[in-house]
Amino acid sequence: MQDDTYYAKLIEDFKKSKEAVDSLTKRQDVLKKELVEALKEKGIVDDKGHLWWSIAGSDLKYERRVSRSLNTSAAEAWAREKGLWDDVKEVVEALSEDKLLGYAWNHKESEEIIQSFYVEKESWAFKA
Repeated sequence: MQDDTYYAKLIEDFKKSKEAVDSLTKRQDVLKKELVEALKEKGIVDDKGHLWWSIAGSDLKYERRVSRSLNTSAAEAWAREKGLWDDVKEVVEALSEDKLLGYAWNHKESEEIIQSFYVEKESWAFKA
């Protein structure tokens, strides 16, 4: 086992390295922002909408990402209007935690068993 001087030095080194990483991350963010602006101005759009810029032996890419989500309100309105609602709806039964806790509140004799349904998960976080 090491003495306290060793661990004091270890803590000091850890904090200094964390500060260095934070500083480099901030610098990287500034550089990235500036390069993205240049890509928007000078980049060439490919068939997928990505921007490319070849400069100084590097190929930079500003990748276009598209996500799709269903507008359920519009789809439901359309289905109801067309009389298709019964064909496309789904009924899902699920336990209501609020109702379960309400039951436990009103039935103290069941509180212990209901509390046993809760699973605890432990995690750790290192702070210095």
